[in-house]
Amino acid sequence: MSDFRARDEERTSVSQGDSRPAAARSEPSPAPVVSPGGGTERMEALLRDLCSLPGPTGQEEAVTAWVRREWEGRGEVTATAVGNLFLRIPGRGPRVLLAAHADELSLIVRSVTADGFLRVLPGERDLFSFPYFVGQRFRLLADHGPVVGILATTTGHAMTPEQRGRTELGWDDLFVDVGMTAAEVAEAGIHVGTRMVWDPGIQKVGRLLVGKAMDDRLGVAVLVELSRRLAERAPRFDVTFALTVQEEIGMIGASSVARDGRAFDIGFIIDNGLAGDIPTVQDEHVPVRLGGGPALVHRDSSVHYSRRLIARMHAVAEAHGIPVQDVVLYHYSSDGAHLVRQGMETLLVAPPIRYSHSPFEAVDPRDVEHAVRLFEAFLTEATPE
Repeated sequence: MSDFRARDEERTSVSQGDSRPAAARSEPSPAPVVSPGGGTERMEALLRDLCSLPGPTGQEEAVTAWVRREWEGRGEVTATAVGNLFLRIPGRGPRVLLAAHADELSLIVRSVTADGFLRVLPGERDLFSFPYFVGQRFRLLADHGPVVGILATTTGHAMTPEQRGRTELGWDDLFVDVGMTAAEVAEAGIHVGTRMVWDPGIQKVGRLLVGKAMDDRLGVAVLVELSRRLAERAPRFDVTFALTVQEEIGMIGASSVARDGRAFDIGFIIDNGLAGDIPTVQDEHVPVRLGGGPALVHRDSSVHYSRRLIARMHAVAEAHGIPVQDVVLYHYSSDGAHLVRQGMETLLVAPPIRYSHSPFEAVDPRDVEHAVRLFEAFLTEATPE
């Protein structure tokens, strides 16, 4: 998911607060039970595996390599020079593409100080994650192995009166402390261009799974689990799965999926959606809740999605007892616009998360499992047009 609230604006500082009014809401009803077979537990394990991988924008190889090993033997696996990964399962029907992006939010080193501190910038366009970077543990992808760092700024007793009175910070106020001298930093293989990702671990909180990179490892999980199930059930389409790169900086990888002889009739994007079921979001703005199933997106900030595909997916969901939700997203964009530009009838299917673009993104694994079931039914069984 890309946040384009400021894609055409230049900002020198970013607010650390969110002053939107709170809204009271009733307790959501329980989600339908997932079908027998341990689907939710298996999905939770898959999400843990995928979210633990480091895949900063522009350096997604750990994710694509993991998925490639999973896909080998299930069809035609290919990759492109920019890093996109494909699995094709040939069939006689229309050509269907299902895509999810491999990259996650990150920071990148822009300079190293004489004392060994790292000055950084975001690895993508999103400036609205700024408050959640401060004080966080990061995993640096150094040349000679991962290194732990903490993103810091002046705090407490060392702050000047001017700093105490400030309500905004800019990237010049931040640095990463790796506890090394400049010489040790160089020896570890940390330099300009080194990327880093949040490293909070994955936690089970009640029925939720919480951690970094749910955006969009939940979409990757859907593709991986679907490939497992289609190995046992032949699809009625010519199906291609795509793992795209550099979505978070402007949907770069998706802009070239229909090249090099590849062509598709229908395109599905699987990316995380927004859950509005928290006290500081009003239900009329985001009428989506965790546990309510994946959302079918009617439009986002870049494109309107296929009304025909939305109707077909609703019919599939109703026929198979799969919960789905409907949503219109405004401060949100995905790879979907690029599929439309390349001539595909397109739909964004979005299992919801809470706390997007943070190190504590929260997902209900049942929603991801329901997305898998939805696509499995669509791809393998006849449904109303």
